[in-house]
Amino acid sequence: MRRLVWDYLWEGQLLAGHYEGFQRVYSAVPGIGSLANGRTKGYNAVGGYPAVGNLGLDRGFSPGAGAFTHYDNYTWTASKDLDAGDEIFISYGEHWMNERSLTDGTAWKRDVSDLRQFGYCLDNIIPGTSLIEHAGRGAFASRDLEQDSIIAPVPLLSLSRSSLEILKERQDGTVEKATQLLLNYCYGHANSSTLLFPYSNGVNMVNHHSAKANVKLRWREGSEVIPHSLNAKYMLEMVALRDISKGEEIYLDYGSDWEEAWKTHVDNWRPDPVDVKHYAHKMNTDANFSVIRTLEEQHSNPYPDSIFTSCYYKLEPNAIDKLKTTKQSVGTYNPSMIAPRNLRPCLVIQRRELPASSSREGKEEHNAMVYTVHVLNRPTLDAAQRIPRGHRHFVNVPRNAILFSEKTYTSDQHLVNAFRKEIGLGDAFPEQWKDHKTAK
Repeated sequence: MRRLVWDYLWEGQLLAGHYEGFQRVYSAVPGIGSLANGRTKGYNAVGGYPAVGNLGLDRGFSPGAGAFTHYDNYTWTASKDLDAGDEIFISYGEHWMNERSLTDGTAWKRDVSDLRQFGYCLDNIIPGTSLIEHAGRGAFASRDLEQDSIIAPVPLLSLSRSSLEILKERQDGTVEKATQLLLNYCYGHANSSTLLFPYSNGVNMVNHHSAKANVKLRWREGSEVIPHSLNAKYMLEMVALRDISKGEEIYLDYGSDWEEAWKTHVDNWRPDPVDVKHYAHKMNTDANFSVIRTLEEQHSNPYPDSIFTSCYYKLEPNAIDKLKTTKQSVGTYNPSMIAPRNLRPCLVIQRRELPASSSREGKEEHNAMVYTVHVLNRPTLDAAQRIPRGHRHFVNVPRNAILFSEKTYTSDQHLVNAFRKEIGLGDAFPEQWKDHKTAK
């Protein structure tokens, strides 16, 4: 797990996962986020902002609630023109290279003919809503694929099963043992403490179907199979079992252990008692919540217990020293502050309407709102962004700078009854890794 965290996981605050844990949160970003190398200068692709949603699989009626991530469609965009054969580089963050005593090195261009001969195609799979009930997202063929062709490369990172077990302290002070959601995206075997996380593009969305499986996994020729290697040198390949038509969903047989575990989960599943309407991502797109209640209004008409307001805001450079000399201050908002890293808790103190403006056709536009918010700190904020204790910092922000957020451990991935089971590799799982001979 240390290797996975150290080199491959991203800070949750860059991907809207700020409140999934009390302290530092990490996110796995398969595809470009794991495949591309990093540079401090000269990177040519930048990440955006993930979509957040549960595809309608609410905890009140779906046993699939909490079994798949709500964070989706994190899109990378070329920041400059790229030629065929150019390597894609992304920014790993200001301190990443320095902490590892690494330099950018030389950016090489690969010959296109070599890539065609030795490379893998990464766009055979596109995401979509699965046709399987309760499954959430799925993977679909982007083109016609021939039998025995390689659908996708499946590079792997090894981690220990125990590294995904955590203790969570809930809002009421109770502590419970839980298994992290990442388990559902790993390959493994019931008799092994080793898990394998696949991090190529789209392979994480391939769902189980024993009767309609149209792909299989095999080890790439020459791939090392040494658990807990210091480098991700071993890799599977996802291969078509038959001809697959464009638009067809890709299915893999997860094995009988997984299928029995899912059946048991569905048979024993009961709805979570939390009101299904209390999803922050739904409130953020619901016109009924377009006007944010002030703190005073919330005394008589509160939001759900699991919901609070967050704002995009970033302190100006060297602002901390100025704040230490006063008990109260007012900051300045800038639209460029709308970025995942800048999201932080806030209390809405006041709102007021701006004067109505006229459109080009001379029609009066709807009055916009501006909100005065009391900006708060959150865990993992940089020291330069932490408001000093005892200081009250206010700022006026527009409505689009305010989001509803879910309190820590209240999103679906933290449901006590959420399904957890690794994907079985069957006969492809190496015998030398089966160190739990009596495990069931």
